[in-house]
Amino acid sequence: MTSAAISLTLVLLLAATYLGYPLVLVLLHSVMPARNQSTGAGLGAGLPESLSITVLIAAYNEEASIRQKLQTVLAAADASPWPVAVIVGDDGSTDQTAVLAQSLEDPRLTVVRCPRGGKAAVLNRIIDLARGDIVILTDADPLFLPDTIEAVVRPFADPAVGAVAGAVVVNKAHSGKRRLAQFDGLFRKYESWLRSAESRLIGCSSADGGLLAIRRSLFPVVPPDVTDDFYISTAAVAGGKRIVFEPAARVVEESIAGSRRNFRRRVRITVRGMTGLWRRRRLMNPFVTGGYAFGLIVHKLLRRLAPLFLVALWPLSLGAALAAQGLAAWFWAATCSALTLLVLCGIAGLAEGIGWPKPVRMLHAVALHLAGQLTGVWQFAAGRRYSQWTPAK
Repeated sequence: MTSAAISLTLVLLLAATYLGYPLVLVLLHSVMPARNQSTGAGLGAGLPESLSITVLIAAYNEEASIRQKLQTVLAAADASPWPVAVIVGDDGSTDQTAVLAQSLEDPRLTVVRCPRGGKAAVLNRIIDLARGDIVILTDADPLFLPDTIEAVVRPFADPAVGAVAGAVVVNKAHSGKRRLAQFDGLFRKYESWLRSAESRLIGCSSADGGLLAIRRSLFPVVPPDVTDDFYISTAAVAGGKRIVFEPAARVVEESIAGSRRNFRRRVRITVRGMTGLWRRRRLMNPFVTGGYAFGLIVHKLLRRLAPLFLVALWPLSLGAALAAQGLAAWFWAATCSALTLLVLCGIAGLAEGIGWPKPVRMLHAVALHLAGQLTGVWQFAAGRRYSQWTPAK
């Protein structure tokens, strides 16, 4: 194959991953009847009044946020029509996380001090204390809204629903001055839109750790080296149920500050995500999970491999531009120039003391995200695993 043919193949793969897949979902939704949605204020009437709920939070060195986090969770529990218990698993924190959590002195709240072992070890321990029919998992920093618990539980009125993905919203008021906040907010909106489209047709590929609910009977033993939100939510699909997205169930979080912290976080998430995908590879078989397999392959596999396509496309597009003539030469020259600009903005943005204009900051954030994924895929292929989870702030 010529460099132009290979380059065109890579362009089509990238277009299919980021544009084609969402467009296919939209088109299918317009011509096919959507699967039952559990969204809406009037739904959830089929849930029994005796339904019980447990909120699980694994925390490590979260003294800056844990008290406010629990206050919002308990306020949402007050507004819930069903009884709610809250369990905090402290993962051997070296700060005052456990002390601050215990200081709330609420009878619904249990704080379990665990030796440092990673998030999976904490979840596997505290899940044994959960007596609720529905388990809600949430990270230690996103804040609940008063209706968060009720909204994320109501879709379980549909017996086919095994897990519910909530929406994570970036707090613009507090994160607005952070250099990567705008990209983070747009990425969250894109992910929420994509999950909403998937939910209507094939079921969400997975849920975000900011807010996830699952039937207690489906909760798995979590391996130490996977992204827990992916592995836990896909246990619903492994159990023959669906994951649905509930946009009304929201939590609010701040964007992470610092390019290097974001890069390290993306690397770790990618390695753990690829590990979880490998462990759940059976779900990518369409003869087992139908259309869900297609969504899982595109959303979780091809998306993570996309940086590899871009790295290969950069020199190939230059070769195609030099070999082609006319409009084709201009197209490949423009492609190579765009990728070069992306790399340059990615490097320039590392100089965090400079007030770069917004387009440069956005391209830097995109390059940083892709570089983290590329590094993570490389580390996964090389056998690197992350068995302990350290929150990035």
